[in-house]
Order: sequence, then structure tokens, then C-alpha cells
Amino acid sequence: MTGMSRDLHKFPRLYVSSRLQVGQDIALTSDQAHYLKTVLRLEEGASVRVFNDRDGEFLLRLLPGGKKQAVGICEAQIKSPPEHVPEVHLYFAPIKKNRLDFLIEKAVELGVTQFHPVLSERTDVRKLNDERVRAQIIEAAEQCERLDLPQVHDLTPLPVAVRGAPHNIFAALEREDHLPSLKAHQIAFPAAVLIGPEGGFTPDEVNFLSAEKHVIPVSLGPRILRSETAALKMISCLSDT
Repeated sequence: MTGMSRDLHKFPRLYVSSRLQVGQDIALTSDQAHYLKTVLRLEEGASVRVFNDRDGEFLLRLLPGGKKQAVGICEAQIKSPPEHVPEVHLYFAPIKKNRLDFLIEKAVELGVTQFHPVLSERTDVRKLNDERVRAQIIEAAEQCERLDLPQVHDLTPLPVAVRGAPHNIFAALEREDHLPSLKAHQIAFPAAVLIGPEGGFTPDEVNFLSAEKHVIPVSLGPRILRSETAALKMISCLSDT
């Protein structure tokens, strides 16, 4: 915003779900209060950035309060809410905790707007901690300065998720080097990519995906990639278009 300091990026940045407008008092969560007052040791009068995709981003000045509470007043709008965010859908089989954290974080940074966890025949992790995933999404959005938060859909069997998709899906198939890469295709949004589990899709799943008219099989190249690496490679191709 014109006239704003170029040093705004130095202020902590937090997602808030409540409405934001100039002059509005905002009560932060207990976890956010702990982070600001105990970890960062901020005091009354310190500046913080707060945001959501509905209202944009605002500069918040902390008001007097106890150690376990944090309240501030919105002093100025820094960014307006986004007018349009390209839809990028990631269909993926859940993987182990630390690697899933990495995948979620980097996918948010690269612009994924919808996460679709799917259960394939070789999926090892068959439950998803929704609260942990949402926390990872919020933390990544705060760090990379996104205003919108990606949506996470329910864990769904692969055939159900694919058949119900209203858009084309680029499906990454291992050991199918005869297929063109994602870069060989023209990308239109909304765009979606599908990544299999460790060990890849079964032959029956490959046949199923190949028979679906809105699924476009693509190659990941000659090397066998980890699930998170494959997902980020595919998403990066979309973000470059």
C-alpha cells in the first residue's frame, strides 16, 4: 500500500478468522498471545500483521492486556483481499507425518488451493489428522504471505474422488516414460494433479485412471520420485504457467 513502510515484513504475521477493518479491536487466540508475548516478548504498542482472505491484511497495534491475552486494534489496511486466486487442486495419498508436513507446507507456498486426500490400494497412512493439517496450512500461509487458506477435503477412496471431480486431472504415473510430461500439455485453470502413494498405483488403478475421460496420464520422467517430491514437481509446473 502506498505510503506504508517497506519494513512491514519484519512484523509478525498471523491469520485471524474474525472480521478485520480499521478501528476494529481484535482478540487473538491464547496460542497467538503466547507466541507474541512469551516467545517474541512483544509489549503494548508493538505492531503485528493480521490477515484473512475475506478482508485482506491489516496492521494491528497491541493494546494493554494480561500475559495470557492479546488484543489489538486495526490501524491500517496493508493489502486488499484477493480478487481471484487460480484454483490448483492436489489429489494425494496421505504419507507419514513429517513428510506430509513438508508436502503441505511447500504445496501451500506453491499455490495449492484445494487438498484432496485419497485412499488408494497401496496407501499406508489411512487416517489424516485434520487439525494438524490445518495448523500446517495456516503456518505456511502466514510465512509465505498468502491471504487465502487452502481447503482440505475429506479423505475419500480414489475412484470416488476421481469420478466426482468436475475438472481435468493430470495423473502422475510411474514407469510410464512413453507418456508426455505435464509441461507438454496446455494448462487451464482450475487445474488438478494426482500423485500416488509409495509404490505407485496398482495395475488396476492405472487401468481405471487411463479409462477416465477427464484424467490425463503424464510421466514424471525416468527417475522414481518420493510422493512429496512428485507432488511438488507437478505443482511447480502449474505455478510456472
